[in-house]
Amino acid sequence: MMLKCHMFEIESFNLREGSQAINEKYSHFIILYISSGKGTLVSGNQRLKAEEGKSFFLADSCTLTSSSSSLLSVYLLSWPKEGDMLKDLLSRPLADQVPAKMVPLWEEMKKSRQEKSISAKCRFQSLLWEMLSILTDATEIDRMEEAEELIRNSLSRPLTVAELASKANMTPVTFSRAFRKRTGMTPKEFLNAERMKTAKKLLLQKKGITAKEVSMQIGLQDEFYFSRLFKSREGMPPTVFMKRASERIAVVSQLFLQDHLISLGIQPVAAPSYPTVYSASSGVPSYLQKELEGTKLLNAEKPFQPDDILLTHPDRIIKTPLHQFQLQSVLFSKQEQVHHMPLKQDWRHYLYEIASLLGCESRAECIEKDIHGMECKVRDELCPLTRNGLWAVIWIRPEEIRLYGKGNHALLELLYQSLGFQPHPNLHEEGYRKVSLNEIAELNPDKLLILWSYEKDVWRTAHTPGWNKIRAVRTGEVYYPESHEWDPWGPIGRRRMLEEFPSSILKAKLKA
Repeated sequence: MMLKCHMFEIESFNLREGSQAINEKYSHFIILYISSGKGTLVSGNQRLKAEEGKSFFLADSCTLTSSSSSLLSVYLLSWPKEGDMLKDLLSRPLADQVPAKMVPLWEEMKKSRQEKSISAKCRFQSLLWEMLSILTDATEIDRMEEAEELIRNSLSRPLTVAELASKANMTPVTFSRAFRKRTGMTPKEFLNAERMKTAKKLLLQKKGITAKEVSMQIGLQDEFYFSRLFKSREGMPPTVFMKRASERIAVVSQLFLQDHLISLGIQPVAAPSYPTVYSASSGVPSYLQKELEGTKLLNAEKPFQPDDILLTHPDRIIKTPLHQFQLQSVLFSKQEQVHHMPLKQDWRHYLYEIASLLGCESRAECIEKDIHGMECKVRDELCPLTRNGLWAVIWIRPEEIRLYGKGNHALLELLYQSLGFQPHPNLHEEGYRKVSLNEIAELNPDKLLILWSYEKDVWRTAHTPGWNKIRAVRTGEVYYPESHEWDPWGPIGRRRMLEEFPSSILKAKLKA
């Protein structure tokens, strides 16, 4: 099969803490290879792990997101859908292959594609067929992923190591070694970890289920062994875990009120998530991921679906006004169970209203006292940094720069009221405004704090005319800490931020 070399385009790019749209016009087929780093590839309803060594065949528009501060490096081969001859060859998942094997091949393909000679075109075709041959081979990693799925789907009648090894065409010893290398666990440890995840989901989502019934459904005939195993892995027996949801509470909000609930000892049966914002941790900040195992996560990036909530059989629903004041028929049939909570100015107001609802006000007082102590300690640590100079806080986004005011935001309140940062007197009072670099330069802050921003957006802005007009830039007083999960609206997020904040900001000076 002869291929028209001019139809193919090869490119490579790097991504760090950001997103990249791919094939936006749906006009091409694409092979994408991850040569380093990790992230998430979202295509339609699919969310795929994009990790070093993985390749993907793409026919639709998708978004690649880097999920860590390490560099995500990518190669792309694209060709028009019209006149395609390769699609049928690429119908199955592509094999994982190590960068040491693949990167030289990609680089040689790029080089030969750029040359115009007949020999270069022949070399390109040869290299392309070699790559396709490699990517359509089954690999050890493929077999381990299949084994993981087999274990997850066979909890009630688990397969033996010998059965799993046979399906992977490996000996039991070789299979066990490869599986541990891939997952960090033996097959039995992985089985028990998946059993506990499923057990937590059943205990929370199946109203009235008993520990014995859960034990049977995850393939453990001995209820007492299940209880011991659960306690050893989760730090509490199943009966105590079930008490965390003794009153079944669903959160219908675009705020992470589950943070407040968990702090008060309650695990919600349903709670909001942001899958594209926190793609690497199931749609919630990583510090909440383990705490919410078993909770049904509702996609807050779309209108909530009442059926998703009702299927969790909540006894009570905590609901706040939704973005853009959307009116949703969230549970007209359950209005007597819905507690409507207005939006509040202070994280403590949410904590105390939820505590009052649950009858645990004294616990809320202890939480507030503990966090106040942490704030005082951090304020003292940062005094050399905060006592001199006037600050401004910005968020550099792909399409805009947001300049934050002096208040009406949990993080601004934390900085300016609790931690001793001095806001520039010419800042507006509340919320944020979209501004240009010239407007920031006119404000002329002594010190500039960049939050929540992806590195590619920061560096693009830092190489824009007008950046060096800002006094803080000229004096080297721009701070850019790792802050994507800083969310002080709840006790857990606030505590986590306070733990990280001093060392993070002191090391976060932005270098030109």
